[in-house]
Amino acid sequence: MTDYALRLTVFLFCVVALFFWQTFFPKKPLRYSKQRWLENIGMLAINTVTLRFFQPILLSIIALSASNYGLLQQWPLPFWITVLLSIVLLDLAIYCQHTLSHRINWIWRLHRVHHSDAELDVSSAVRFHPIEILLSLLYKSAIVLIFGIPAAAILFFDILLNASALFNHSNIRLPVAFEAKLRKVIVTPEMHRIHHSRLTKETNSNYGFFLSVWDRLFRTYTPKATLGDQDIQIGMPQTRFYKTKGLLSLLLMPSFTSSDFQNKQDKE
Repeated sequence: MTDYALRLTVFLFCVVALFFWQTFFPKKPLRYSKQRWLENIGMLAINTVTLRFFQPILLSIIALSASNYGLLQQWPLPFWITVLLSIVLLDLAIYCQHTLSHRINWIWRLHRVHHSDAELDVSSAVRFHPIEILLSLLYKSAIVLIFGIPAAAILFFDILLNASALFNHSNIRLPVAFEAKLRKVIVTPEMHRIHHSRLTKETNSNYGFFLSVWDRLFRTYTPKATLGDQDIQIGMPQTRFYKTKGLLSLLLMPSFTSSDFQNKQDKE
């Protein structure tokens, strides 16, 4: 099985499993699923074509060159330790990238496409602007080059990142006691849902995607939503409510300012 086939197989398995989980054991009822799914699947299709063209070329070249010159290659470590360290470093890098996407205005204009989803379920995990996807690929390639991360670690982390993103965006119900223990290690849907709050303070917290330790370590952790998990208001921050009007509006979203969104939502 090729690397791409393996990624796709695990991705589809996670989508199907979480879709049925959130269908039969949902955390809360959803109101806008049909339009949202059309938008999110549309973004997935565009991003798949984008990544399919650029990712194999770029990451293969980077991985081959980094295998001899990266920082991790300067110590005679066992291969499994190198892979484990690589996964931890990549997860930290994604946390840092996510934090910057909220703090640098022009990147936030791209990233708010993801936050414009009026609700959260498994489809929300693929709602990203294609330009942000390309920037993320370039950023990850630079990390791979600097640290000399092996191709096996890249493959494993990509699978892990996709699976964890699908999981922590899903509308599934977890036992309270189990969720409290689980979030001490990995990001849970309850923890990540706070990040999608329309309250800016909550949006600018809980940046982790897989390991939850980074938010605690860097003091960006919010344990509970102000309105509680059941009543948390999901969507574009600093708006009372904003619902996108289709795929084209998502692609054009980076061209609008924050005041444009406030004006638009005032007319809803």
